[in-house]
Amino acid sequence: MKFSTNILTLLVATTAAFSRNVPVKRGDPEKCYSEFKDKDDWNCFHTIICGLTNENFDEGCKTYASEKCQKFYNEIDKIPESCFYSNKKGLTRDGVRQLVAQYKYMCVKDEKDRLCPLPDLSINYFFKPNFSGTKEEVDRNTLEATEETCYSKKCTDAEIEFNRSMLNDQKILEWMFTNSNDTSIEDFKKSFEETLNLLTSKNCTDKAVIFFELYIN
Repeated sequence: MKFSTNILTLLVATTAAFSRNVPVKRGDPEKCYSEFKDKDDWNCFHTIICGLTNENFDEGCKTYASEKCQKFYNEIDKIPESCFYSNKKGLTRDGVRQLVAQYKYMCVKDEKDRLCPLPDLSINYFFKPNFSGTKEEVDRNTLEATEETCYSKKCTDAEIEFNRSMLNDQKILEWMFTNSNDTSIEDFKKSFEETLNLLTSKNCTDKAVIFFELYIN
């Protein structure tokens, strides 16, 4: 299915770019830090642009979910202009909003307190500094992880919410297009729609019911 490639473009072109030593332009880091009047707000900002790893997952998600950071993420306009790059290539306010939405679903765990399949695949495979998978491997692994998501209602609901929020936010779609490798806005929309169709299909929702009855109930 074609959608998996575009979903990977979304995941890797954003979170992976900020979580690895990839030369993404983020404005003036030193000036950005100095212009944050509240260093707790800086910590909230720094958390989402640094990305999640196995080592920092619990702490990063705890910081993200804190009342202080949730308030900060609703006031993105207050982030100093020096933290962004002027020509929209790299981090922008819309890019921060995308990362906030991405963190929201990536921090959700399934009914057995395990990482959801797509975040697990991203953190333990795609985001690794030495990642060198082929397009075919990427397509296969992403599709398998998306289908595996169906076995958890919590993971499925989180992924559905994320895809819907992306599909309905034109500014974020434009930012993704600007920072992607020639993936059009229409291609991004199509990928989100196809993923939503898969996750909301009866075949998918039935799997969550079976899993709950066998392993949770």
